[in-house]
Amino acid sequence: MTVGPASGAGSAPASGAAGLRRAMGFRTAVSTSTGLAFAALQYLAAAGLVAYVAGDSAWISIGVAGILALLAWGFFGELNGMFPTAAAIRRYMSHAMDDRIALSITFTYLTTIVLVVAADAFVVGAALTHVLHVPTGLTAVWTLVLLGLAVGSNLRGVKVAGWVQDIATTIVLVVTAVVSVVALARSGTPLHGPLQPFHHTSGTNFVESVALGIFLYSAFEWVTTNAEEVRDPRHIHRAMFLAVCILFVVCAVMTTAMGHLLDHGQLTSPFPQLPLGARAFGEAGVWLMTAVTAVTALNTFNGGFITASRFIYATAREGSLPPTLARLNDRAVPWVPVVALGVASFCVAVVVEVVGGSEWEVLVAMGAALEAMIYAVAAFCVLRLRGRLAEHHRPFRVPLVRVLAILGMVVFGLLGLVASVSVSNRFDPLPLVIILVLGAASALYTVRVVPRLRAAELERRAATRPRRRPARPGTARRAVPEQAMEREETSERS
Repeated sequence: MTVGPASGAGSAPASGAAGLRRAMGFRTAVSTSTGLAFAALQYLAAAGLVAYVAGDSAWISIGVAGILALLAWGFFGELNGMFPTAAAIRRYMSHAMDDRIALSITFTYLTTIVLVVAADAFVVGAALTHVLHVPTGLTAVWTLVLLGLAVGSNLRGVKVAGWVQDIATTIVLVVTAVVSVVALARSGTPLHGPLQPFHHTSGTNFVESVALGIFLYSAFEWVTTNAEEVRDPRHIHRAMFLAVCILFVVCAVMTTAMGHLLDHGQLTSPFPQLPLGARAFGEAGVWLMTAVTAVTALNTFNGGFITASRFIYATAREGSLPPTLARLNDRAVPWVPVVALGVASFCVAVVVEVVGGSEWEVLVAMGAALEAMIYAVAAFCVLRLRGRLAEHHRPFRVPLVRVLAILGMVVFGLLGLVASVSVSNRFDPLPLVIILVLGAASALYTVRVVPRLRAAELERRAATRPRRRPARPGTARRAVPEQAMEREETSERS
């Protein structure tokens, strides 16, 4: 198959390194997919979701969101199977739509990782500052230390980063589930209307709760950017499926416990997991959940850098970002994107801390809206490529593709719109405005900067290409077969 202009899968890194290494096992793929979704923001999103539904029935919204996440899993499973590369999202979007539109959407989507990491850093720092009773200015110090640990583990290679991810994700999920179950068991009161999500609430509230529930699964699909590092490409779609199932169980138990046990003030605080820990184990539970919150940060930062850095690397490798971002260190890690993500996340976290208030709720709404948006785009790409690339090999196929793809576009588009104008159960267009500004900036970069970068990359490759010896006078140049020319063209693109 002829590769379009966005194909960077086979391109050599700018630094001349050999490329990424296949050193990621299935367990790390699962922990990366799950850990990216389960950030400290999960506690805030789960607590906020309670306000939209009646009684202790928030788990139903999480279940519906989980079914929709499985629908998205099907889309990403098929697309990643077609293009198992770090730049998969670029490749299938460029084949399904205009490359400039695809690149603009991609850059806007990339901001979800920075937003999640930055907001998570703020929440973790606020929780530590609250429990330790230290000045709020130390929040930036906690953030810097945790980000530094994540950056350091990533720079040592995917094996070390994967090991950190496995341990951190396991601790966070197990402790959160245990604390939630114990807190419910010790409550001494039965659940209130666990099967009545519409009691004294409107259908609109339920839709908003499902839109927020999507955020509880958000970023699970980012593990697709590690397709060049897993030992078996099939690990990716299997890991995503298992991650969605794990997230449903843990988030459903946690949300039910919060809705049943916490009051309004505790639910709207920046750290509702702390009073939940107190309900389970008293003062020891507060310290336990504080420690888990810190681990969630390491888990999210580490996983975010593992995945987003590979995407940035692949995009720079194709010539759509500065070539410096495609450099690999001696451990096959794109170190410049890792460091850049750490710095950007720290800066955004400090801005959120300085501004104060409930800005983290805006980041949650933006994350949910952007995730729903990319799910709708994935549904569109699956449907479009079934026609455009009908003969392309698909190790994984979505059944009833026409029905499910159209359903995905409509549902995820609606949920994305709802999430973009709703903050903490009230109408607020600020998330939508910020998303539109980010989209406009991405489009401007795509139109004005990317063409110059690609032209410079072509000149660099032309300058480093070996020159052929001129033909001797009087000798006829042999004709090159068409197939050999195609092989040469493919080699030059690589």
